Amino acid sequence: MSRRDNTIRIAPKEGKPRNFPVESLKNIIVAGVSQFNSELISFLGKQGVRLSFLDYYGNFSASVESAHPHASGSVHLAQAQNILDMKKRLALGKLIMGAGIQNIIGNLRYYAYRSKTGLKPAIEEIQKHRGNLMEAESVEQMMGCEGLSRQTYYAAWKLINPALTIKKRTRRPPTDRINSLISFCNALVYSACKNELSKTHLDLTLSFVHAPTQARASLSLDLAEIFKPVMADKIIFNMVNHKMFGESDFNETEGMCLLTESGKRKVVDAFREKMDKEEIGDLRGYRALILRECFRIQAHVLEMETYVPYIHKV
Repeated sequence: MSRRDNTIRIAPKEGKPRNFPVESLKNIIVAGVSQFNSELISFLGKQGVRLSFLDYYGNFSASVESAHPHASGSVHLAQAQNILDMKKRLALGKLIMGAGIQNIIGNLRYYAYRSKTGLKPAIEEIQKHRGNLMEAESVEQMMGCEGLSRQTYYAAWKLINPALTIKKRTRRPPTDRINSLISFCNALVYSACKNELSKTHLDLTLSFVHAPTQARASLSLDLAEIFKPVMADKIIFNMVNHKMFGESDFNETEGMCLLTESGKRKVVDAFREKMDKEEIGDLRGYRALILRECFRIQAHVLEMETYVPYIHKV
């Protein structure tokens, strides 16, 4: 990856080099080995372009970005107060996590309405877990309910398509094709959420569900809970159902399965389409929807309006 005036040039090992005007870029995701210099990083930072890195297993690992230009003392204090006040933290956390679970229910309902039999018990069980989450008295209880919902959800994937079967959710490393797709797609969603949050006054290290820490942008993890079902999971369903992957798209060894460069390229193309072109109500692309969600959370912590999270209608 190199710079030519105001153009970023990507020269892959295979295929033709591609040139991108820097003003057309918002977030560059590096999902493999890449070479570039500090001058390029400095230039991207000045242009407000983030570099996000995925590790060997496809998980988000790091980012390089410009100094935060949108810091606000009043928002920082309000955000911290919403975390220190456990009642407020739980209330906002339940809205976020409850929306995420409702969106995974929506995914199962979509296929149940299309004659995929056997999904009703899973939907009912997840609804019970969501009900328990809304009654949780601690963040730990809330996370436990979310975890149980996910277990039931993933177990039901095989009823949508046997090719979507998940025996066990594995991450570092993913042990099969579906786990590798989940890890890679979730990392893309997390990176997208982080990128849009950086356009607000919110502090990315102050989160309401995941433990707040300066070591990571944990607020991005919170926000990603809402969008993983409607972005990552739907991309996986669509691509697997339409048999868009071949043997060359995965590198499988004993106890580990990773996407190859060709597999990653297919997923990134589908993700970019969803981010910038898919119609969602009055918005075009999930990028705009995520940004709107960020501003709604900001307005909530400032007590300007009550946060109403995004729930996908089925």
